Amino acid sequence: MKNLLKPFSVFLSINILIVPLAAATPQNKSLKIHVGYVGEKLENVPDGYQKLVRQKMLGLINQNYYEFHNPTDLSKSYSNAIATVLLHNANSFKDDLAELSKSADLDYIFVTSLSNISEDENRVMLKGEVERYNRKSNNIYRYEVLSYAEDLDLHIRVMKTEMIETIPHSIHGISRNRKYILLGIVVVVAFAMSQSFGGLGKFLQSGDGDNNPTPPTGN
Repeated sequence: MKNLLKPFSVFLSINILIVPLAAATPQNKSLKIHVGYVGEKLENVPDGYQKLVRQKMLGLINQNYYEFHNPTDLSKSYSNAIATVLLHNANSFKDDLAELSKSADLDYIFVTSLSNISEDENRVMLKGEVERYNRKSNNIYRYEVLSYAEDLDLHIRVMKTEMIETIPHSIHGISRNRKYILLGIVVVVAFAMSQSFGGLGKFLQSGDGDNNPTPPTGN
């Protein structure tokens, strides 16, 4: 009886895997959140610190739970629109962001504007803003920066909480992962068959042996 329980439990496990897959098959739609970073407008910032700002901002915004578009790739197709955004024209800035979000199909756009206001040549003090445009609500979230360059990480941590973690995650349909689920089912089925039929064979062999029991030996 115990040998029969193994194939039954395996059969039940396979069905548990297959039923959700079958039920989810029609759900081919996905909701992807597209986030773009267009770059920085930097004034009086030394080259080395310009690279630092770019590195920090890319590390902040490039997250794997939405579709990220970096400034290099965006500039290949939308260089004029990005150049217009980076001008930070006070009269048209939001409209410029809205136009770029529409043409590039971006749900959120980030742009950085910083100036070095330090009078000490040996230290860089950054003042400005990091702005996030939300296409759905058509508004701009502004985070103000006033910090020495070496303390920029303190702002990065706050911006991650306020500006990054508040962005919805992309939602993918079952079609994206279906091939991995099917592969898992195939592996489970193959293993189950090898184990189940082996146990069943032993059960049948033990049953056949009962037809010709070995008589007890006596003295």
